Amino acid sequence: MPRRPPHSLKAPVAPIRWAESFIELIFPERCLFCRAVLPPGAGRALCSSCGRLFSPVGFICPACENLASGDSSCRCLTDLPFLKSLFALAFYEDQWRLLLHNLKYGGRRSLARPLGRWLGFEIMQGQPCRPDLVVPVPLHRRREKERGFNQSRLIADHAARVMGKPALPLLAKNRDTLSQTTLSRRERLENVSGAFSALPGSLEGASVLLIDDVYSTGSTLKEGARVLHARGAVVSGAVIAYNPSAVK
Repeated sequence: MPRRPPHSLKAPVAPIRWAESFIELIFPERCLFCRAVLPPGAGRALCSSCGRLFSPVGFICPACENLASGDSSCRCLTDLPFLKSLFALAFYEDQWRLLLHNLKYGGRRSLARPLGRWLGFEIMQGQPCRPDLVVPVPLHRRREKERGFNQSRLIADHAARVMGKPALPLLAKNRDTLSQTTLSRRERLENVSGAFSALPGSLEGASVLLIDDVYSTGSTLKEGARVLHARGAVVSGAVIAYNPSAVK
């Protein structure tokens, strides 16, 4: 029998399928890049022309941060007990950088839907992680109030709907950390160390998919995974974009 998350973590899987179909009828999915109308039920949010120019990332080794060939395994033989695997849709460059910048800083919340749905579709297609639930990386309440939303939570909500799993905000950010963009790798690790806490309750044996928008040095996602792992969860990670050119 398939595993179920602990009783206290059960949540309704929102929203209803017919509502999604109605939205697609009125507002059909469009290619993220050229805005061409996509056929109903398209998993990837790109038309056939733009799809030929798309270079997927796939799996990244959470330990050495190199691309893993074919699946989530890596030959580095180094294991991170709190983060079992990591999946990314695309590289953080060119149009993808612009897309995520428009979502995160330009208030384009509508971009979270096709990006999240695409991420959920790819995970269902080949990701060995079969999560019981999906958890977004949180923002501090002050930062979320300023922005008006948490882009990672929006992405996670849409990905969870595609996977038919609950999305639960089980992590909280306890302090408003500095922006990671200007910090060195060591400074990023120190900046987020101890910044997260998990909601009370055991996650023993639950398979959790932790979702963020961008993975650079991985400090933020790994710290969130460490906290969830300490509660007993088996954690995998997924992001929209991977930025290998970030500080090392």
